[in-house]
Amino acid sequence: MKQSNSNLLTYLGLLLSDDKVLMNFIIDPITDAEGTYGLTKAERSVLRRTVANLSNKSVNGFTMARHLGSYRRSLRLLQNVLHNVGSKMVQDTMSTASNADEKLSGSYTFSVIYNLPAVASGPVDFTCKPNAAVNQYGGPYATSTPAYTVNLPNPNPTIQEVMDEVNKVYYGSPVMPYITVSTPDGLFVKSLIPLGVYGITADLSNPCYDFVTNPNADFVFWFYSINGRANPTNSGTVGESFAKFTLQPNDTVYWQLIAPDKQYGFYPCVMTDGNAYALANSLSKTVEV
Repeated sequence: MKQSNSNLLTYLGLLLSDDKVLMNFIIDPITDAEGTYGLTKAERSVLRRTVANLSNKSVNGFTMARHLGSYRRSLRLLQNVLHNVGSKMVQDTMSTASNADEKLSGSYTFSVIYNLPAVASGPVDFTCKPNAAVNQYGGPYATSTPAYTVNLPNPNPTIQEVMDEVNKVYYGSPVMPYITVSTPDGLFVKSLIPLGVYGITADLSNPCYDFVTNPNADFVFWFYSINGRANPTNSGTVGESFAKFTLQPNDTVYWQLIAPDKQYGFYPCVMTDGNAYALANSLSKTVEV
């Protein structure tokens, strides 16, 4: 996917996928952020506060070193907020536009944002693989598309109908072709094919995803959420097909290749060499960030 017109969103993508860029920012949050990547002072300050004010209740004692995933979880929260607000701003612009072109032919506005691992060539198959496999490609949010926004005459289309309209309207050819798979629970996304170039696959029809026979399964799949919120009240019940789940006007659909944790938590902090407090306490207990 191309870089964002927002320097902040482009830099966020780098922080989420490039260890060296993130480490440089942690050590020096000004030089690269403002000089190389063109952030304003306000944008850089918000980023610094996002990663600097994490809880330090860990075996590291007063040491600031943490697992890089800990910093990235906070950055993803900010990215989520920016994407959600940005998609609504696009919708506001479209709803007040005076010209009635193809994208404004309907009456109700919907958006789709695709979060993707940084797969440079493919196809790549993540079927039956854990989050760690996706992390090797920068994680599920390494790259994110713009908010693809369309108008439809139906106030309550399915997610599939909105995705199909996006593929019909943008660039004159499908921007995000997809392949589905049919299971006893319905139709699901098997592969997304960014710009039709290569497929990123996670096949839910594989027996490894059967919780009856494999209750400890923790494998990635193409997971959707609505308006940045992932819970049963707005993302469908367990196993609900994207071809059946209906939207409300102005909803934004997010896709990500991820195995959502049953209970949200942080990685244990990485011990820092020479920290006697951490060494003494790590032998007797495990304390998380």
